[in-house]
Amino acid sequence: MKEDPNLYFSTKGPVTICTHQPICSALGEIIFSGTKWNSQATYGHAPAPDFMRKTPHNLLIYTLEGEADYRDSTGIQTILTKGSLVWARKNVDQSYGPRPGKKWSEFFMWFRGPLFDAWQAQGFPGKTSLVLTLEPVDYWLDRFRRIVAPEGSAKSESDLLRLCRVQSLLAEALQAHEKGGHDVKDAQWHAKACRRLLERNLPLPAIAESMNMSYSLFRQRFLALSGKPPGKFRSDEAIRCACELLVQTNESIGAIAAQIGFEDPLHFSRRFKEKTGLSPVSFRKQVRT
Repeated sequence: MKEDPNLYFSTKGPVTICTHQPICSALGEIIFSGTKWNSQATYGHAPAPDFMRKTPHNLLIYTLEGEADYRDSTGIQTILTKGSLVWARKNVDQSYGPRPGKKWSEFFMWFRGPLFDAWQAQGFPGKTSLVLTLEPVDYWLDRFRRIVAPEGSAKSESDLLRLCRVQSLLAEALQAHEKGGHDVKDAQWHAKACRRLLERNLPLPAIAESMNMSYSLFRQRFLALSGKPPGKFRSDEAIRCACELLVQTNESIGAIAAQIGFEDPLHFSRRFKEKTGLSPVSFRKQVRT
């Protein structure tokens, strides 16, 4: 069956994502992901029941704004509102589009592979499509964007690692939905803490103070949400940034060390080798050859 070319395109908007095959590994791949603002979805062909599109791969549909009617062959019939996430398996017949007089926009992701076949075998999403609620939208859309359209040091991550991040994000989405949004404040706090740790070259106690907390409480909460203490998070991100600079620029080791906050290049080289198993010089040479 010839695939519908309308599956794989994006339209520009407040946040524009358009990624063709950003992830491709032996365990799975993302065929396409993007944003469609003022989307007509399948209603661009005809409303249900006159047109039902078969999904050739697994599909995520995340509502960014507005309202849409949704129905599919698994028995789901609902109204999608801001924050609604539909997770459908392949070969499901679908019809969805904006409600009369309403505007509707979406983020979508087509994906497939043995990794996701294993999820399906365990009931995710199962015989019936899953409809979850994920808020705030800005937070979750940014989480998707960081995987499919990464910036900065994240560009150096392997496709396999990014694919694992998709799995992690799906698991977090299921957990957040089950909790009924009770952890939204935690997600917002964690995102803010990460920005402070990456954007400001401040001592950790000063960052904690800027968030109206003692450092001990800040460290405890960050560790619970991240799985690592704030100092290790910042150190790991610095090394990731260094990897990108070593690959993409010809700057000296000393200049790179200074950019990521190390005053002593020798100290930077020791820390880099502890994290990667290679000196900065060896890492640059190995990656480039």
